[in-house]
Amino acid sequence: MKYIYRIFVFLTVILLLGALGLTFIFAPRGQKLTNENKINNKEEVQEPEKISIFNEEEDIVNILLIGIDSSDVTYEVDENSKRADTIMVLSIDPKYDRVRLISIPRDTYYKIKGYDNYRMNAAYSRGGIDLQVSSVEDLLGIKISHYVTVNYEAVEELVDAIGGVEVYTPEYKYTDPSTVPPLEIDFEEGLHLLDGKESVKYLRIRKIYKDQDLDRIKAQQDFIMKIFDKMKSPKMLLKLPKLVSIANKHIETDMNYGQLSYLAYYGVSLDKENIDMKTLVGHMKKGSPLYYVDKKDAVYQASELERLRNNPDDQEEVIYYTEEELANMTDAERAEAEQKMRDRELRERIKEEGIQENSSNEDSNSNRTSNNSN
Repeated sequence: MKYIYRIFVFLTVILLLGALGLTFIFAPRGQKLTNENKINNKEEVQEPEKISIFNEEEDIVNILLIGIDSSDVTYEVDENSKRADTIMVLSIDPKYDRVRLISIPRDTYYKIKGYDNYRMNAAYSRGGIDLQVSSVEDLLGIKISHYVTVNYEAVEELVDAIGGVEVYTPEYKYTDPSTVPPLEIDFEEGLHLLDGKESVKYLRIRKIYKDQDLDRIKAQQDFIMKIFDKMKSPKMLLKLPKLVSIANKHIETDMNYGQLSYLAYYGVSLDKENIDMKTLVGHMKKGSPLYYVDKKDAVYQASELERLRNNPDDQEEVIYYTEEELANMTDAERAEAEQKMRDRELRERIKEEGIQENSSNEDSNSNRTSNNSN
């Protein structure tokens, strides 16, 4: 039972993340779950054979995470079109238990294969998951191993199931008449326990922020970590049947149940400190809602885990900041500085483990030589 609980603690966490980019259930690419392959109650959930998503070489795995907005709108669109409201890439280095989550702003301006330049989120509505995968692969210069999609209804149901999420909200009033029914947001400034509907509204806030979509991504990332903390509570064990039902209704992925279970079991063993969240580096232009990215910068950022693994001695600068320097930085500057320090520590760890491994091999060879002499 403890094993099953650990799996669904992680499953529930990533179920919410999925609506912001992160979650798992199983279906072939481009297909939805059917009644035949859904889990209907917790009695059917047995400890499965764990199928690793990592290969023997422990290569880094990249998972594309898509939050889908399928709301009805008043303007004319293709009846089958759905919009990728949130796009994230989850990269996992199993050798050093390091996880990196890169958020790709939905307004990222990029050449989508077969089309002119569009916002990155247009790939999903024009060519489904296959075009979205290939577009992200081309932008970041990486291979996507798996994908996951989930809709915003999952967020609403999940937050209600776990008893709400406490967040600090800005004072904000906004009406979007283009949705059906119209989206009405009315928050007072302060700390609030949000239910499911309120959480979805909070996660949609963007116009009040200085950098709009970029600041919204930061709010989403903070929300993710609050869920991660809350789901560690043993009280969540009683929520399993409800969580399974939510997952069945709202998630699509190309991973099978064995891979899902393995990933869930791996995920709950991670410390929050090992999960680093970043936004794809880029810039906006005055008077334009678009987010412009230099592909060289995008490829460099996406390959960070690979660089740290393959070049442990590659320390371009001595990184040290005093407490006063950190205090005088903006939130973004401080986050970047702290990330640099963590990366330096990882490089030192990799280097140290390499030295220890070489030393162990030398001792082993020395012992064999001594035995042969005797």
